[in-house]
Amino acid sequence: MKRFQKQIVTNQLTLPMAVILCIACWAICYMMSPVASLRETIVSFILYAIIGYLLIALNKTYAIIRLRASFQTIVFLLLAAIFPDIHQLYAGNLMSLCWMGGLFLFFSCYQHNNPTGLIFHAFILWGIGSLLVPKFVWIFPFIWYASLTFRAFTLKSFIASLFGWSIPVAAYAVYLFLNGQEAAMLEKAEEVIQIDLPLSLEHPTSIIVSFLFLVIIFIVSSVHSLSDSLAEKVQTRSYLQHLIIISLALFVLMVLSPSDIPQLKPLLLMTLSLLYGHFAAITNSKWSNIFFIFVLLGMIPIFLLNLAVI
Repeated sequence: MKRFQKQIVTNQLTLPMAVILCIACWAICYMMSPVASLRETIVSFILYAIIGYLLIALNKTYAIIRLRASFQTIVFLLLAAIFPDIHQLYAGNLMSLCWMGGLFLFFSCYQHNNPTGLIFHAFILWGIGSLLVPKFVWIFPFIWYASLTFRAFTLKSFIASLFGWSIPVAAYAVYLFLNGQEAAMLEKAEEVIQIDLPLSLEHPTSIIVSFLFLVIIFIVSSVHSLSDSLAEKVQTRSYLQHLIIISLALFVLMVLSPSDIPQLKPLLLMTLSLLYGHFAAITNSKWSNIFFIFVLLGMIPIFLLNLAVI
C-alpha cells in the first residue's frame, strides 16, 4: 500500500488541485488586504505561473527529480500562495525570471568543454536581475563557488562572468548619465552595501515563524540530498549541491537584510521547491511520510499567521 506521501506525489490530480488552492489563497489575500492592487496581483500571479512552468522545463531538461517532473512546481506554487507579502508586484518577481533564465544556462555548464559563453550570458541575465534587486550581487561569490561542482570555474569563466554582469550595469549607468540621473546609480550602489538590523526575535512573529518553517524544509531536504547522494548520478548531485549552496546564501542574506526578504523570497522558493521536491519524490519511509504531512499541515498556520498581519 502506498504511503500518503507517494499518493500525493504521483497523483495526476495534485497539480490542478495545487493550482486551485493557489488561486484561492491569492484571492483571499487580495480581499483581506486594504492596499492590494488587483492589476499587480494578477500580473504577479501570472509571473509565478510562468516560473512554475519553467521549473517543469528545467527539471525535464536536467532530470533533477526523476519520478515526477511537475512536483517541484506544486511545491513552489503552494509555498508562494501562503506568503501574501510576495503576492504584489515586486522587483523580486521580475528578478526571478532573470534567475531562472540564468539557471538554465548555468546548469548547461556541467562538464562543458567551453562553458565561458554560457556563463557570460547567464551573468548578463543575473546582471539585469541585480539592477532590480541590488543585494543579489552578494550571491555571486556563492555562484562562483558552486560552479566548482560543475568543473566550470576557471579564470576565463570568472572574467566572462564579470563582463556579463557589467554589460547591463554599464548600459543602465550610461542611460542614467545621459538623462542627468547620476544620483539614481549611487542609490543602487548604496542599496548593495546597506545593512539592516539582522533578523532577530524583535522582528514580527510572522516573519520569524515563516523563516524558521523554510529553514526546516531546507535542512531536512539538504541533509537527505547530501547523505543519500551516492544513489544519484554525479550530474544530479552537482545540481543539488549547487541549489543547496545558493539556498544557504539566500538564507544568510535574509538574516543580514530582513527588509529584502520579500525581494529574495521568490528566489529561495524556487531553489527550495527543487530540493524539497527531490526529497519528497524519492523517499518512501515512515519518517519522510511524517515530515511530508508536517510540511503540508504546517502551511495552514503559516498562511493564517501571515494573513493576520496583512
